[in-house]
Amino acid sequence: MVKTRSNKRKTRSDKFPLTLHPTGQYCKKIKGKLYYFGVDKKKALLRYLEQASALHTGKPAQPISPDDDISIKTLCNLYLDFQESKMQQGELSVRHFSDQVNSLRKFVRFLGQHRLISEISALDLQNYKRKLIKSYNSRHRINLNIAVMKAMFHWARKNDVLQNIPNIDAVSKMKIVSQEKPVFTPEQIQILLGNTNAQMRTMIWFGLNCGFGGTDCSELLWENIDFKNARIHYPRGKAGIDRNLPLWPETIQALIALQRKNERVFNTPRGYKWVRTVKRTDKHGNVKYVNHDSVSKEFRKLIKKIGLKTEKGVGFYTLRRTAATLAAQSGDSFAVQRLLGHADLKMATTYVQDVSAQTDRVINNSRKLIVQDDS
Repeated sequence: MVKTRSNKRKTRSDKFPLTLHPTGQYCKKIKGKLYYFGVDKKKALLRYLEQASALHTGKPAQPISPDDDISIKTLCNLYLDFQESKMQQGELSVRHFSDQVNSLRKFVRFLGQHRLISEISALDLQNYKRKLIKSYNSRHRINLNIAVMKAMFHWARKNDVLQNIPNIDAVSKMKIVSQEKPVFTPEQIQILLGNTNAQMRTMIWFGLNCGFGGTDCSELLWENIDFKNARIHYPRGKAGIDRNLPLWPETIQALIALQRKNERVFNTPRGYKWVRTVKRTDKHGNVKYVNHDSVSKEFRKLIKKIGLKTEKGVGFYTLRRTAATLAAQSGDSFAVQRLLGHADLKMATTYVQDVSAQTDRVINNSRKLIVQDDS
């Protein structure tokens, strides 16, 4: 007797319940959260079935058991996938995500992409740190790479991707020796302001008035400016701290002189953001993020053009340091913190409810050191 093929259509319950993630793990989104169950299809299904009841009722998932070890490449891809979703939601800057991609790519290359997490020892991590020390002269850059690596392992344990992680405490950050950094003098500031175009002049005023860096200027929108009250309402993207600051008359005048092209205050001649990160893919499918900081580039050109003699390392960000140095002369650390949009001094700010008046006084006092008039 010839067997006939059944025409019975598969229902949702007949289908395999898990999805194969590009990183090689089988996963399922439950109540808006993505859960991973390992790289082996059968074991992943068994684990899901064992935990399905708990997960669908909001109970925590069980961590992956040691016999379902994953490679360092898989872990990095899982972490970067999560970080990319944060970037797309505006919770993470493109620049920081780019740094994470480049950092973890170095980490995978050092260990070997197929190296299992359980095989990574404290000695491996210490050797990685030695490699970073040989590769970078900047301790800040070394510490950034170490911080990215540690953050990934913390995330894996916190989100039940791994039950056990390598001994990351065996690797410490480099100690940063505090050194006095250069700031601009009032004479240098006047020379800069008198020898540049309208856009750069306005950005310089924002650097001095509000402690803005290049990215702050690049992301600034016209809607952040309150011309009637001469104030700016602009949260700092990196820390999410709101900045409600007074604007000097010189800053307002410089803004009025600008031509409005779109919702952004500052635009390159081609209409781009002054600071942006471009995503590129090579012929092998590898994604690379390239940072373009036209603010710093044009400011360096300005310094060279006017022949301003400065110390090594002086750039647009020096304006922010200058603003902080002038503001610190008030002795009010809370007001300086508010000016710079930092999230430090958390315990102190719990008791200090409002420092708006102090911040206004500090900013306006800074102007007196730059602009010599009777106002």
